[in-house]
Amino acid sequence: MEEFLDKFSGYKGCCPPGVRLPNIKVEKKYYEMLGENENISNYDFLRKLCHKGVYDKGIDKFNNKKDYFDRAKSELEILEDLGFTDYILLNWDILNFCHENDIPTGPGRGSAAGSLVLYLIGVTNVDPVKYNLFFERFVSKSRARKIKEEGITYLDGSLLADVDNDIAYERRAEVINYIDKKHPGRTAKILTLNTLSGKLCIKECGKIVGELTEQDVNQVSDTIPKKFGVVCPLTEAISESEMFADWAAKNSDVFKIALKLEGLNKNTGVHPSGIAISFDNMADMCPVQKSSEGALVTGYDMNWVSELMVKFDILGLRTLSVIYDVCNSIQEDISDLDLNEPSTFSPLQSLRSPHGLFQLESDTNFRVCKKIKPRNLEELSAVVAIGRPGALEFLDDYAKYTETEEPQVIHDFFSDVLDYTGGIPLYQEQLMQMAVKIGFTLDEAEQLRRIVGKKKVDQMPAWREKINNKIQENELEPEIGDVLWSVAEDSANYSFNKSHSLAYATLSAWTTYLKFNFPQQFFVSLLKMTKYEPSPQDEISKISKELGFFGIKLLSPDLAKSKMDFSIEGKDIRFGLNSIKGVSEKSLSSLRDFRSSDTPTKYDIFLSAKQAGLNIGVLSALIQAGALESKGKNRSLMALEAQAFNLLTDREKRNFILLGEKYQFKLLNCIADAKKGLLIADDGRPLMKDSRFKTFKKKYDSYKLIYDKNRQYETFANWYFETQLLGYSHSEKLKNCFQDKNGTLKDSSDLISMDLDEKGKFIGVVEDCIKRTSRNGNKYMKLSIADESGKYDAMLLNSRRGNYYDRYFDNESNKTPSKKNIVVAYGRKSEDIIFLDSVKIMDEKIYMKMSEVK
Repeated sequence: MEEFLDKFSGYKGCCPPGVRLPNIKVEKKYYEMLGENENISNYDFLRKLCHKGVYDKGIDKFNNKKDYFDRAKSELEILEDLGFTDYILLNWDILNFCHENDIPTGPGRGSAAGSLVLYLIGVTNVDPVKYNLFFERFVSKSRARKIKEEGITYLDGSLLADVDNDIAYERRAEVINYIDKKHPGRTAKILTLNTLSGKLCIKECGKIVGELTEQDVNQVSDTIPKKFGVVCPLTEAISESEMFADWAAKNSDVFKIALKLEGLNKNTGVHPSGIAISFDNMADMCPVQKSSEGALVTGYDMNWVSELMVKFDILGLRTLSVIYDVCNSIQEDISDLDLNEPSTFSPLQSLRSPHGLFQLESDTNFRVCKKIKPRNLEELSAVVAIGRPGALEFLDDYAKYTETEEPQVIHDFFSDVLDYTGGIPLYQEQLMQMAVKIGFTLDEAEQLRRIVGKKKVDQMPAWREKINNKIQENELEPEIGDVLWSVAEDSANYSFNKSHSLAYATLSAWTTYLKFNFPQQFFVSLLKMTKYEPSPQDEISKISKELGFFGIKLLSPDLAKSKMDFSIEGKDIRFGLNSIKGVSEKSLSSLRDFRSSDTPTKYDIFLSAKQAGLNIGVLSALIQAGALESKGKNRSLMALEAQAFNLLTDREKRNFILLGEKYQFKLLNCIADAKKGLLIADDGRPLMKDSRFKTFKKKYDSYKLIYDKNRQYETFANWYFETQLLGYSHSEKLKNCFQDKNGTLKDSSDLISMDLDEKGKFIGVVEDCIKRTSRNGNKYMKLSIADESGKYDAMLLNSRRGNYYDRYFDNESNKTPSKKNIVVAYGRKSEDIIFLDSVKIMDEKIYMKMSEVK
């Protein structure tokens, strides 16, 4: 038996004990740059990089330069001791590639902005010493762990330092290609697993098992509460919401099935920013598969991947592309901007136009910013931190502090730590400072933050005891320990990473400076980036609504004046041809050829478009968008003529062009005479025989049908095609299209001058519509309505004023407005909403293609 067993070697398992960092090979030119030979260790190379960064950033001239030197030395020693040196160099290598190739990168993201080493070597661009950011928030010496096995060093993946990087969105692929080439066969995108939420399970089970209507399940799911912006699990929702608990008890079958389904995997996807980098070939480390685009994807999700290899996050950020493009056009380096200059923040004191301002353009953060009115980077960082679930409860307190500059005092002992945020423990770093102040080290303080932040209930009593002991050891008042513990427990629900907040506030400040000092260049850059958005026309619509604040017009697309992309024209911006919906990437080369042709007449345009390979759909889109307005004002008719011309034979086209002037280039009149046999071609034969006309007419009638329907509303058709194809209307306002039929109409621009309780008739496009029942049992319908100037909310409801909701839906002909419906809504202006008496859905319809007519 022993002889038999001796034939086999021991099985050590298929999984390595941790993460083995990929090999880091530094190019020779970088050793030469530092004046070093290639035999120095990676640690010494990193140390020399930091030394260079000290002089490049002028730190050697700072009065407190010793603080920087001591901290850099300490960080380097910890990174080397923990085995993280190569990981830091991996990040440097990739970010250095970006810098050398003019690929815009962000100032930092996450806790990495707390590292001085990363700042010195150019991975981040926020000075952690200046802003009191902690390295220990990034790397905790007590948490990290390295494992040595057979002479090889492995790292505990769950405790590995994590550097996330923001890269210009449209150049992210270049960075990924560089990583692939640097680590061939050892990189892949990362699998994600999407799970079923409790709210979704209640909705679907309610409809399938309980046979409830869509409206019923929506009302039920709305009773599931949120905690700090996150929907509660179903078991927790029962204890938190009496209404949901009552419903669950009455619909136990539905609830039980939903409970079993909650949390199950729904489908797989690909992580939007994560790249896995392995020491060994990827296929040897984990199962692999290919995405629909052909990219290699790990068979493990992010949690498993991080146990086996390096997870490198590269987030494509459009804001960086905008900043870089604007700075290129104005010949400025944004990193030279003095963030201590108050004028940078002055536009935020009365902000009306937030679009394009990083982290400030969302509805929530816009509201926070308007309330706080940040005057410096610290206050702007607070806006970023407060504009989140949980932290929003401190908005009024912090706004009061910025107004009065009088902080709350939770205890005098901690005043120096909390005063700069108004006495609110807004940041995780403040909790760490409070712990340090009673005697813990920063590393111990990070352990406390992590335990309460991750809500590790089993470890919390031990830390409560540690705090009490430290209070006694340092002869401090017991109340100080109680305050610290209270902050620790509460802050898990709202406190934010200051390193991340400050780094992102820097981006907010940069975009604010560029937008309000160079608005024309800023908006052009924003518009150029819309092509990368999921809904480009929606984004163009948002931008167009702000241009009026800056005295800038978005000029119509024009075949003679427009460039392929958006461009500056005088004091305004000219629409780019490649942003017209329907003008695809494939048609761009044809469009360039088409534009270069000499096209003096309408017929010549039609002919040259055909010769350039531009299909009739693209040509029709150009006409309907107004790009050929110089050749005729009636766009629907010109589109029909272009479509008719496209159906003609080469012989017919040649002869119709010759007859152009005689018929004043009215193609349909010319075709009508040709059909009657009145026209003879240049070859002496009839231009169009009856049999040929019948063939032509079969195809022509489809286009004619759309024309006949649209020409009833010519002005509205222009507005409709412009908004659909461009995202905005340059020739018409919606209210002008319907003014005669509906009397005096108002839009969002009129709201400003209206008095409270003043009534008016408003017109706009429905962006969202919900029907619900309020807590006191009143039914209501809430509409979000938009027009060329902005958007506003309106509500039709049953209340003491009257049962307007019931009155509307008692009429069987009235329907619930859908997205994209145009409505005329009559009601009175309130503080932030219009209370409606009536709603009318406009039934006028414009057709863009045959399938819509059918």
